[in-house]
Amino acid sequence: MNQILNLIYRDKNLFVDDIRRYDNRLKEIVSTSSFLVIGGAGSIGQAVTKEIFKRNPKKLHVVDISENNMVELVRDIRSSFGYIDGEFKTFALDIGSTEYDAFIKADGKYDFVLNLSALKHVRSEKDPFTLMRMVET
Repeated sequence: MNQILNLIYRDKNLFVDDIRRYDNRLKEIVSTSSFLVIGGAGSIGQAVTKEIFKRNPKKLHVVDISENNMVELVRDIRSSFGYIDGEFKTFALDIGSTEYDAFIKADGKYDFVLNLSALKHVRSEKDPFTLMRMVET
């Protein structure tokens, strides 16, 4: 990570001070809230899902079209954070499907809905030099 931070002329992650300062408030909000993360098994979706999970949400549902990525997400969460007191469920669904519509009708009550779904094309994941090119363009 330090190599990447050096490439973008930073010495620490962008929000590290804010997260440290407001972590107790974040935990309070998350622990009393229910979340739906759409696209939760992608790169950004996984990172966001893990941040929510480690703050013990009341309910966390994750939807993603990629069942394989979802399995990897759950495996990573369980090995890194274990379990939460609240409800944690994953659903391999396409948000444009009739199955997704039925899912929302069955339990569509969420305090926060985060739609992080996207088509995958992240040039910076290839190598640090490609990241440098992306930052400078």
